[in-house]
Amino acid sequence: MSDSKGFSAIYLSVGLSYLGVGLVAPLIPILLGEYGQNSFLVGLIGSTMFAAFTVASFPVGAATDRFGPKPVLIAGLIVYGVSILLFAFIHLTSLFFIVRAVEGIGASAISVATETMISRLSERGERARRMSYYALAVGIGWATGPETGALLFGIRREVPFVACCALSVIAALLAGFMIRKAPPGSTHGEAVFSVLSPRIIVPISAGAVYGYLMSSLVTLFPLYLKRDLNASETGMAGIITAVIVGTIVSQVPIGRAADRFGKRKTLLVCTVLLVGVFAVMSIHSDWRWFIASGVLAGALAGSLYPLALALIGQIVRKERLGAATSTFSLAFGIGSLIGPSASGLAMTHFDNPKWLLYLPSLLCLVFAITIITLYRRTVART
Repeated sequence: MSDSKGFSAIYLSVGLSYLGVGLVAPLIPILLGEYGQNSFLVGLIGSTMFAAFTVASFPVGAATDRFGPKPVLIAGLIVYGVSILLFAFIHLTSLFFIVRAVEGIGASAISVATETMISRLSERGERARRMSYYALAVGIGWATGPETGALLFGIRREVPFVACCALSVIAALLAGFMIRKAPPGSTHGEAVFSVLSPRIIVPISAGAVYGYLMSSLVTLFPLYLKRDLNASETGMAGIITAVIVGTIVSQVPIGRAADRFGKRKTLLVCTVLLVGVFAVMSIHSDWRWFIASGVLAGALAGSLYPLALALIGQIVRKERLGAATSTFSLAFGIGSLIGPSASGLAMTHFDNPKWLLYLPSLLCLVFAITIITLYRRTVART
């Protein structure tokens, strides 16, 4: 078995950093609104972070392979914390664009480094379980943050941003002092793009599908519930909570199932079930049904991310995991950028809001066919 103390430090660091993310993510649009920015500009500034996250993926992956994931993780936590702190003190619109771009670079470093480190340190029979614990730490940290951030914002608007920075610094210190069995960097000179091959199409596609689902549903689903199903604010909060609960509760059992029965089989089963879940959601006429289906959607969709990373860990050589993980992050970022615009365009063009749910069902169906077609290509390396 691998070093449990090192993993505990990784999970604690990730949980603290994502608690900081949850603290301030809902507050940044509010802050921009108070400065008189319109919705389009707020959305554009938000997209800057995702764009920077996506563009930074490859250089961050190369740095991770060269210097090792531990220094990249520490640097990413510090960069992210400082960028969030700056939001409490800047007022110019141009500076918001710059700081959100820096935030995206820091977030990319945190994601790529932690995911690479977990893959490198995990033994073959525990990789999916370790990734599920990582996803659980992310989910708990993120879910705990918004309510706490709102309370701190009520005390003084700068407080949640300062708290987020402090949590990121604490996470960096934990990573520096507690993660001792950190895998070193590689001295070889392979190009980052050399990791691209048909063998990783399935996990990379899973990252893109997850990014699409997350961004499109988070952006447009509340509008669909409110405008088309007449859901109350309390009802929307209940559905969102149901999705979060489903995501958190499912991570460990699905991870254990993947280690026992195989990552490819588990990923395929989750994807096929998602096709059915989104199809059923599209025929709901009462928003209350979404509470039950939201739990299933959160549980199944939330499993795509850790299962895909665990699959990358068993396919790619350890010294190339940084590049492979950065490719996964790139796919996730592209999916996140495409999701809201593609779903919104379909809903408008066909004059049918249910395309918000039709497209995820069709996308998951195509992904399930991809898994079956490339099943033999994704066999574990010897």
